[in-house]
Amino acid sequence: MACARCPYTQSYTLLWEHRGTQAVLLRCCAGPELQVRDGHTVVVSEIYTTVTDVQRRAEQLRLDRLAHVCDTTNHDEPRS
Repeated sequence: MACARCPYTQSYTLLWEHRGTQAVLLRCCAGPELQVRDGHTVVVSEIYTTVTDVQRRAEQLRLDRLAHVCDTTNHDEPRS
């Protein structure tokens, strides 16, 4: 797993995983990077100044994803 700027980056931490999507913290030369991957495809790649900022953003994305899943589930249920 590498960032686009330094292909030799090997240091990463899995922050969360949900239904085949992963949020990963990469430590690269440009600073801590958040990557969200859907399978082998990088769908989000963001550089931050601190690891804490990456963790906050990853948590925000996780909660947004879970809210979207709940909304989709609720729309499928018959209304009474």
